[in-house]
Amino acid sequence: MFEFEILARGLYQPEDLHISYQPDQFLQFTPELQEWMEQFWQEKLRQAQQQQSLLFDAPLYRFIAARQDTAQTLQLTLGQTSYKEYVATRSQDFAAGRARSELGNPLSVCSVVETADGHILLDKRQGVDLYVGRYHVIGGFFERDIDIDATRQPDPFAAMRREIREETGIQASDISDQLCLGLVYDLATPHAELCFLTRLHISLDEVRQRKPEDSEIKTLHTVYNSPESLAQFIRQQHGNISATGEPNLLLYGQIQYGNAWFASITSSISNLPSRN
Repeated sequence: MFEFEILARGLYQPEDLHISYQPDQFLQFTPELQEWMEQFWQEKLRQAQQQQSLLFDAPLYRFIAARQDTAQTLQLTLGQTSYKEYVATRSQDFAAGRARSELGNPLSVCSVVETADGHILLDKRQGVDLYVGRYHVIGGFFERDIDIDATRQPDPFAAMRREIREETGIQASDISDQLCLGLVYDLATPHAELCFLTRLHISLDEVRQRKPEDSEIKTLHTVYNSPESLAQFIRQQHGNISATGEPNLLLYGQIQYGNAWFASITSSISNLPSRN
């Protein structure tokens, strides 16, 4: 059983992602819903403080639509939302019976990060809002007004490099190559996420010497990037990997080991239970 849907897959360079940002595309709420959302958010903040977990508001890009054309480009239409809006609209009280287009629907980024000596970096999430205790690749939300290019247009590649730098201390100069592998949708905590592959020219030992800018990752985990070890990890940990980390690993495996590997692994886990 899958907690995700793959919306697009390919090998996208920065010039292959065409983004139309439409700031007038945002959710509008009645005063009663706005009041409820504020009360809901304040309660979540209180819970986070008690649990000593990270929770804060931030301006985010909202996923509106995606289209993959025959030229292997991915066209994204984005609006605006916030983390507060996402937390409230993904709740069962709000989301039940509503379509994706009626939710906060933020866009995130995540990446398989591959060291020069053949290791994939993983985080086992602690002290965060979502998927506590599960494995996840490096990632986070695509933030408005921060993750932009020189022309002030949304830049998901910049967002991915920022997340990697903040969580691991890995610098842009440590990266030898970076590609977007596709777009997935998290069905469990509704939002879209761009999946990346980031190749480094430094070893795992050198990665461990880097200094993260935040303390989100408590312990850096790894899996060796052979077809057998990656397949074994996904099969054994299915249900214990985040709903976007798993498809990122699958898309990476497809690029590395081929369509037959991808088909075999997705088939073998399709009927296994997920963990809510």
